[in-house]
Order: sequence, then structure tokens, then C-alpha cells
Amino acid sequence: MRVATVEQLLDVLDGLFEGGSDLTRRQNVDPWEQIFTRPDHPLNSDLPDVNLLDWHAAGLLPDGEGLTALDIGCGLGRNTRWLARQGYQTIGVDISAFAIVQARTRTTATEATFLESDFLREAVPGGPFDLVYDSGCFHHLPPHRRLSYLHALMACLKPGGLFGICTFAAGKMGSDVDDLALLKQGKLEGGIGYSADDLREIFADLEPLDSRPLRPLQILSEPAFTFAFLSASLFRRPL
Repeated sequence: MRVATVEQLLDVLDGLFEGGSDLTRRQNVDPWEQIFTRPDHPLNSDLPDVNLLDWHAAGLLPDGEGLTALDIGCGLGRNTRWLARQGYQTIGVDISAFAIVQARTRTTATEATFLESDFLREAVPGGPFDLVYDSGCFHHLPPHRRLSYLHALMACLKPGGLFGICTFAAGKMGSDVDDLALLKQGKLEGGIGYSADDLREIFADLEPLDSRPLRPLQILSEPAFTFAFLSASLFRRPL
């Protein structure tokens, strides 16, 4: 094959990450099933990310009455359900069929909608959305697929809408290797760590509203999902 389009180039670069390193593509064996069935794994949780609670308390994240939300890489649906309880009409999407089945079993029929979908390659129905949230998808992307992510994000986020993201924090979790080295080695080393500056540069078309490490467990006033190796940022798409 000779590359003639951007999508063909991205597909070719996908081939550098064969062997299970890229957790954002459908595979013959679902690696997320092994993760979500471990009782001791942090993602086997029903608690919402603490930054969602903090943004809501600070007035940065409004109540969701009359608003729509999309949870990218929703996993077992913990953040999807929390957003629905705040009044958002919420859709959670994940590439893992196992995760979606489990999310549905943990959720009442009227609480939220869950769809097995590849956010990078398949359009999400129901958009554009007032809020798009990502906890843990983005930091598993190979470098070249950030282009697909940005395209998909702008296609589903309303002008004036909010985009929240929780990622591995640079220097605390995930690889600090530069993108060229990651492409050459064809391995993500479990994910990529991002600084607040990295995210502001990548999402330069959005207005930054907040960036913070996740608040420590010791000072929480209510149960929430938090780890010192994670940080979160909130953006708004300009009108």
C-alpha cells in the first residue's frame, strides 16, 4: 500500500504498536477484561473522580439539568453515573465490550446510556455535547492517534462546551519518553505522563479553566477516586 491520505498514514503507524501495547484499539482478546476483573485493581471502582467533585463545588462544572455529557473510555461507568446524578443526560462509551456490559449491570435503566464504540474511529450518536469527559483514555493513546482524538473531540463538543480530562501526571506515572522515541520503539510502556503545559499545548484550541493534581485521599470529605499519580485539567471550547 502507498499512503495517500492522513487516515492511511495513521493506520500504518498503528502497525508499529502491535502486540498489545496500544490499549485503544479493538483486539482479539480484550485486555480491559483482565483489568476490570481484578478485584484489587483501582479501576474496579464505583467512585467518581475527585476532580469532578472539586470542579462542581467550585462552580466550574454546572449542574447538568437540561445538559448533555459524554464520558470517553467510561470503563465500568463510575463517572458516567455520577454525571447522570448531577442531572446530565449522559452517554458512556468504551471500546471494551466487557466494560460496557458490566457498566450496564451497575446502572439503572434510566440513569445513563452505555455504548460499545471506538471514539477515535466511530461517530458517537447524541452529540454534540455540553460536556465531554475523559478519565484514562487519552494517556493510553499512541502519539499519532492524538490527531484522531482531537478531530473526534471537536466533532462532538459544542461551542461553549466543557472538556475535562484526567491523565497520568508527568514524572509520577506513565512514560516520559518523547514521541519520536515511542514511535521508534513501538511500545507505550503502560501509558504516557502529561504535564499541565503538555495538555494546554495539545488542546490549544480550547480555553484552559483549571489544572490540578488530584486531591489526596486523606483530606476528602466524601468518598471519591483519587491517586497521587493522576492530574486533571478543565477546558472550554470558545463560542
